[in-house]
Amino acid sequence: MADHIDTDRTATAANGLVHLIRVLIREQELQPGERLGSERALAKSLGVSRSDLRTALAVLESSHEVIRKIGRAGGTVVSDGRLERNINTVESLPTIARRQGMRVSSKVLQAVIAPASPSDVRLLRLPGEHPMIYDIIRLRYIEDRPLSLEKTHLPAYLFPQFLTRDLTAPFYTMFEREYGIRPCTVDEMLESVVGDEHENELLDIDPGTPLMRIHRIAYAADGCPFERAIDMYIADRMRFTMHHSGYVRLSATRDDARNVTRSDGPRPNG
Repeated sequence: MADHIDTDRTATAANGLVHLIRVLIREQELQPGERLGSERALAKSLGVSRSDLRTALAVLESSHEVIRKIGRAGGTVVSDGRLERNINTVESLPTIARRQGMRVSSKVLQAVIAPASPSDVRLLRLPGEHPMIYDIIRLRYIEDRPLSLEKTHLPAYLFPQFLTRDLTAPFYTMFEREYGIRPCTVDEMLESVVGDEHENELLDIDPGTPLMRIHRIAYAADGCPFERAIDMYIADRMRFTMHHSGYVRLSATRDDARNVTRSDGPRPNG
């Protein structure tokens, strides 16, 4: 009987602490990816033990409201349940997810060798008169929920016997480990679309659900393109970011243009 009462008290305390943390996130207007702070500092500010705090954080993590990361750059960060991915990344999706405390898995829907299309020949710079490609389609899951549909074309001459390997594993890891091809740069184009009937069925979404489609070409260190892919992500389960070094004001470029014009014009003698 006493154990039952203690369990109820613990659950009540945890629920109250969960509410306090939610209020803290709301009042401080913390955005996804921002840190709540260290466990020590957070427990002190809330006036609770670290053990009680961990119990409350576990509840919030199970509902994807926070993510607890380990390591020097770790800590508790705010989340909205979306997987965050940078544009033009050379990291595999499972690696990105693992760093964010999530799990990505794959299901192979198609894996065949086929004649290259004219666009394959052009974009992958395929040699020979009748080049072949591997045509692979995978369904990706995040925490056992459909996340994306991935359609990949690979030059067959670069990856012999590739279809005999475990195609649920991260491709970029296999490229480097088995074939010595390391992704160096990636060009990606992002656009908002809706899926067709077949795509919606595979992703288990309603017609008209927004999708984010990425067209990707990956290059090795020597500049050779080795992968052409189209990924279609369910929009409300992903966040795309892009980090850059700054921007140039339009007014500044106009001023520079005028200065160049003046400097290139006739100069007075002397």
